[in-house]
Amino acid sequence: MTENKPATHYYVVDIVRIYAAALVLLFHFASFQLPQTSGPVFAFLWPFDGVGSVGVEIFFVISGLVISMSAESARGMQGALRFIHLRALRILPALWISSVIGFATLSLAGQDIGSLIAPLVRSSVLSPVGPYIDGVVWSLVVEAAFYLTVAITIIFAPRLSLENLAKIICAGSSVYLVVWSVAFLFDKELFATLSRFPSKVFLMRYGVFFALGMLLWAHLRSHRSKNAIGALLPAGLMCIVEIFVGRDMLWGIGTGATAVWLSATAFMVFCIMHADAFEAGFTHRQRTIFRYLGSLSYALYLNHYTFGASIVQSLSTVLPPVSPGSVGLLFCASVCAVLLMSCFVTSAERIMKKPLMLRRSPQLGPS
Repeated sequence: MTENKPATHYYVVDIVRIYAAALVLLFHFASFQLPQTSGPVFAFLWPFDGVGSVGVEIFFVISGLVISMSAESARGMQGALRFIHLRALRILPALWISSVIGFATLSLAGQDIGSLIAPLVRSSVLSPVGPYIDGVVWSLVVEAAFYLTVAITIIFAPRLSLENLAKIICAGSSVYLVVWSVAFLFDKELFATLSRFPSKVFLMRYGVFFALGMLLWAHLRSHRSKNAIGALLPAGLMCIVEIFVGRDMLWGIGTGATAVWLSATAFMVFCIMHADAFEAGFTHRQRTIFRYLGSLSYALYLNHYTFGASIVQSLSTVLPPVSPGSVGLLFCASVCAVLLMSCFVTSAERIMKKPLMLRRSPQLGPS
């Protein structure tokens, strides 16, 4: 990459996004059970049980990289407000639509409507206190905490750069992960306490993933010092620590999840480094498809769990999983239903976003 190359759109990010969303979908589908089955209905998805959840950690690295890419030129209060506006525009419309879908799904499944109102509101405003209407919303709360931290940094830029913020987040998260890991080995009660949701909201458990993405972008942009380059290795190592400990240090699952995470991250970085060669052969149609898949990944992530579980339950009455063939057919039909709903949400959010958009700011790059 050339020095001071302006931020642009990297299609590999779209590819890795849809890949990460698919991993999380398969992870959750692997755990779905039905009253008429003695175990997971899609038992053939066992390789993704535990491993597929690493898609969330992939998303966090992408977020760190993309946010640094889009906000590196923003300065002052105006820049911070525009940054928050664009982030809210990216997250909230699809979240609101999907939360209503989750609310309707659970209501039709027989849950008390009154008991669902509070989770719906908490999901809609990204409250740091759950429970939520859908189990995946917790990760968006963590994302929102990261965005707020970046916005505060923008206000104080250039006195506090995004690169220095990455180092601070990495250092704090690394200290937490060391203590957390030791607690896992010697004090399960302390480990349980340290694993509670506040550790995620305050970027302690997952902070190293955001920091790694930010440091990778600083390295790719050549806005780096020897210290910045040196911070990449410990950040990556602590990410692996979180992946292993978060999966109870099970060798098979931890190794599999680490391999998936490393390969996705390395592929993304390599393709960004060689973006001109990687994207040279893409036709206009292919670029459009990749961008759409990148947008679809968010809706797919939001709608595969609660809605997906309900669809599997409903379709199982028509396609009872009594044989390997019928199980495969049920899986394909359920995934297709989730994809169709995700396509609807992607289209609906675009319509919803139009009146909320501001004129493009020269301070913020694309994301």
